[in-house]
Amino acid sequence: CLGDAGTGMSPQVDPLQELLPGLPAGLPEGLRNYWYPLLQSEQLPREAERPVAVRALGEDLVAWRNAEGGPCVAIDRCPHRAIKLSVGRVLDGDLSCVLHGLRFDGSGRCSLIPWEAERSPPHERLCLKAYPAQELGGYIWAYLGDAKAFPPPPLESEVPQELLQPESFIWFRLPTQIWKASWLIAIDGSDAYHAVVLHTASQSAADIASQGGVPLQDRRIEIVRTSHGVRGVSVDLQGRPIGHGHFTSDVKGDRFALPCVSTNPIVPAPGAPAYASRLWQFPQDAQHTMVVRFITFRAGNEAERERATRTFHEVARARLDKVAEEDAWAAEAQGDLLESRRHEHLLAPDEDVVKVRRLITRDRKSTRLNSSHGYISYAVFC
Repeated sequence: CLGDAGTGMSPQVDPLQELLPGLPAGLPEGLRNYWYPLLQSEQLPREAERPVAVRALGEDLVAWRNAEGGPCVAIDRCPHRAIKLSVGRVLDGDLSCVLHGLRFDGSGRCSLIPWEAERSPPHERLCLKAYPAQELGGYIWAYLGDAKAFPPPPLESEVPQELLQPESFIWFRLPTQIWKASWLIAIDGSDAYHAVVLHTASQSAADIASQGGVPLQDRRIEIVRTSHGVRGVSVDLQGRPIGHGHFTSDVKGDRFALPCVSTNPIVPAPGAPAYASRLWQFPQDAQHTMVVRFITFRAGNEAERERATRTFHEVARARLDKVAEEDAWAAEAQGDLLESRRHEHLLAPDEDVVKVRRLITRDRKSTRLNSSHGYISYAVFC
């Protein structure tokens, strides 16, 4: 560029772009123009007088509730003197800067400058960048993107069906986690054949006795192709299946959905009701991933809801916590994205990993700047 030529300095080269030329610029910071579950509802109490700080897609954000109790999300910087608004207050549903008392409503409009007359010119200049926000299914969602250029689709069209059908499903939210790894590594780790190795002692299994009866050194993996992608089935030396907990049939929809959602259908124990595990894995920044997860059971009556609740508390919860712990340290153990991609050698069962990478890359390169597509088909068991 001219600036570099004028100083005699060489232009800066992004090492990721230089060594991974197929990786679109900005992808490590995530896909924009999508709805993301930033907080669980109870993390933003209706009576709270203080806003909440949250980081996503490389941006520091602030969340609060307006006078009607609806969620609001904006950039966490006062446009006056750049102090974080998350250290401020919520007054009459507006966000108030702790330094000089300027206030902003949920649309980002400056509603008060304490020393100015109402609607003076400075009010127009000092607008706050805000994002559309909504509450659904126990989560606070924000559309992180350019809402003017790419108007957000209805949130209801972008979430799994169970969040819209509480009469037919019951779901259990799990604690949100932060992993010290790129979201692209975290997404790779949702492949459907690692579980029979990494989670051999913790993963839900359809036949616990059979699994425990075959030593690790005598186990192998059979790769099967299903309606929802490649699956790994644990087998013994004679090729007989060992309980592994994952469905290989009777599943509809996609295992992965843009921008960052993976689904795994699970049978937690012999005779227990099946459930689907949902994971949103999106970047706080290029080095940290926010992992939002819940599990969902089909439950159309009170008896099914009670059974699902018992299964969650007595069987599934402890295993889910252990699986998440193992997935987190496995992702972190791969190093940063550059190190991980430079040293990998993909094999035949990684075909789904390649498909997901291409889907994400194609979306990032899209001339629509990753505007939501409206064709999301979340995997569910029949």
